[in-house]
Amino acid sequence: MKYISYIRQMITSVIVFIILIWAFFKNNLFAQIIISPFLICSIAIFFEMLFLIIHKEKIATIFRYIFRLTFLIYALGFLIYAVYYAIINKSYSLLIIATIFTIIISNFVKSFFIKNKK
Repeated sequence: MKYISYIRQMITSVIVFIILIWAFFKNNLFAQIIISPFLICSIAIFFEMLFLIIHKEKIATIFRYIFRLTFLIYALGFLIYAVYYAIINKSYSLLIIATIFTIIISNFVKSFFIKNKK
């Protein structure tokens, strides 16, 4: 039953990849920069599921970390831009939202990248 879920995620990631590749080549450089992490994430999900199906858990874990790292880089880039935009436009209420997302991202980093020593 879990293999059906893996295959479904692989098919979804391929569809997303095709749509993103099309959007990547149809847009300008700024849009391509925004689309790039999602391309990497879709590739990472595809290969993670592929290696889980063929019982290569260590390699699947590498792709899981690639996905998480790419998502983290995208989220941090978005937050840096949001803070920059808030300061330039003196929209300080946006800084409150950016602070909330910073806390969420720090919890994400703590739970997924830092191992608990229990």
